This record gives sequence, C-alpha cells and structure tokens, in this order.
Amino acid sequence: MYYGHVSTASNRADWQEAVVLTDADTGELIDISLCRVTMTLIRMPRNPNNPYRDGYYGYDCGPLLKGSTDTGEITLPDVGTFMWTFTAAQMAALSQGEYQIGVRISQDDRTAQLIVGTVNVVEGIDMQ
Repeated sequence: MYYGHVSTASNRADWQEAVVLTDADTGELIDISLCRVTMTLIRMPRNPNNPYRDGYYGYDCGPLLKGSTDTGEITLPDVGTFMWTFTAAQMAALSQGEYQIGVRISQDDRTAQLIVGTVNVVEGIDMQ
C-alpha cells in the first residue's frame, strides 16, 4: 500500500494519473486485467476545535469525486497499469485545498487498499 501525497492537480484542467503495479520481489508487472479498481476523493478534515466553519468539524463526509473501472473514470491501459481521468468540468467542482484520496483494487472476494493519501488541488487561475 502507498501512503503519502499524490501529485498536485488543478481545478481548471483534466486530472490524469497512471499507476504501475510491480511485484516487489521480482520486479515483474502484476496482471490486473480482471480486477476492479475504485477511487474516492473527500475533503480534508479541518481543525476539529472550530466546529462552526464550513459545517461540523469543517468537512463534508460525502465523496466529492468517485471513479471506477465500472464507470470509466479508471482504465487499465496496459499490463499492470491503471489510470484515472477526471475532466476539467469535474475538477471545477473542487475548491483550492487539500483532499484525501483512497484507491482500492478487488477481484472475486479479495479487496486490497492500494493508496491512502492526500492531493493538493490548486486554483487554475486561467478563466478563458
């Protein structure tokens, strides 16, 4: 499992990231062609000592972006590789700030957490 920061995204551009999965012992690509990959993005919790700003504890618990191989936001373009793509229109719904991201992979009755991390979304500025 990767735990950390995902590269910064703009709220005025497509957000596309590719992740390659390799076997830690052999270095070979892992075949995920029969797997389901899902991703959820939520607002990063703010200061719990200030419950009045932006709602209780400062965040909305609901997902702001969701993607899956079922719905097409996540694709499997190559052996061992999955890629998510969210359009500029989808990203425009996000205000500048830090968000939490989670990615899981499943096949049959097994599920594994691949990513738990954060992503910074910056204001894209260009309004043309």
